[in-house]
Amino acid sequence: MRLLAWELRKIWRPGILAAIVLLGAVYYWMFPEFYIEYFCNGPASQAQFQLASEWVEKYGPTLEPEERAELDGQLAEEIRTFDQQIAAIPEAAAVGLTDYETFDRFREDYLNDALDSGGQADMDMEYLLSRVYGGTNWYLIEEIQYTMELYDTQEEHSALVISGRKAEGQPEAMILREEQLAEPERAHGLLPDSVRESTREYGKDLAVWCVLSIVLLLCPTLVRDRLRRTRAMQWTSRRGRFVLTTQMAAAMFSAVVLTAVNLVVYAIPFLAQEPLRFRACGLGGIWEWGSPWFDWTYGTYLIVLAGLILALSLAAAGLTVFLSQYSGSYIAMLLKALPLFAAVGAVLGSWLLDQPFCFRRLWEGGPWIPKGTEAVVIAVLAAAGIVLCVLACCRQGKRELL
Repeated sequence: MRLLAWELRKIWRPGILAAIVLLGAVYYWMFPEFYIEYFCNGPASQAQFQLASEWVEKYGPTLEPEERAELDGQLAEEIRTFDQQIAAIPEAAAVGLTDYETFDRFREDYLNDALDSGGQADMDMEYLLSRVYGGTNWYLIEEIQYTMELYDTQEEHSALVISGRKAEGQPEAMILREEQLAEPERAHGLLPDSVRESTREYGKDLAVWCVLSIVLLLCPTLVRDRLRRTRAMQWTSRRGRFVLTTQMAAAMFSAVVLTAVNLVVYAIPFLAQEPLRFRACGLGGIWEWGSPWFDWTYGTYLIVLAGLILALSLAAAGLTVFLSQYSGSYIAMLLKALPLFAAVGAVLGSWLLDQPFCFRRLWEGGPWIPKGTEAVVIAVLAAAGIVLCVLACCRQGKRELL
């Protein structure tokens, strides 16, 4: 244990940690922070999030037919509220806009006229529309109507999707799964678009950062030993001859700890947006977002994503320390670390966590990937990293000291 503690001290050096913290702050500001600040990007998404939150609390994770009927009353109530709000806007009252029906007709006529005139906007009219949008519950009304339309046409839409997949000759497993997703308990889920989209992008950025931070933390360790010629001193004792095994174990443990810290740090602002109010909702639903292979809830999906990121981090750790022991200088290790990060993090990590466990193509227009491919790829990558480390330890133990 003392040797393991010493190797951990060599990995967790203050200078390296300071560099990781500084780079991590810059990375967060440049990429994932956007999906926290704009978790619901735009007033329409904000209205959808608000409505979905109310419906989940009131009706549960799905919207049943009898619950759908209650939306007509909610729509009428919101229109009455709109009538009161627009009456308090002087600019609207000045042109005779005093209720929802009048405003909706006025807006439609203006947009049609603008379209007929080649898209030329009237700034006075644009200001008036913006004033009404911002001063009323117009977006709530639009989202209720949009949701009701999607709900009422869900069966026809699902039938078209299934027939389209059959016509394209897509895999039978996908067609059968699409038929399952058309069932009411899966088709009428209440997980909003904005939650899915922000989760997808935020998770991708987190995976990339986890790989990058682990590469930065681990790549100098074994290179530093070679530069300082500590291997000869280590091999003067029986325990020291097998020090590489301890170094590999320390590297893997450090990767787990750093990944856990990254997950916690990233989870704090993410959970502050209150996505867990939809934890019982399925991944499919009224607001369609791909076709998920598994009947997971959103809460289960988050746990699976965390597991994927941890496995990817362990794969990066194994590959990093394996390459590090064969690098004679920091420059040589850097030349290996950059392509390693680009391949495992920037390319593979981003692709694997880009809407994982849904119907996906290998590339645009390419073949469809089988169910669970993401988990298999990451498991194989993690196993490869661990096996390479084990083989390196066995090989080092049999070598003669030169």
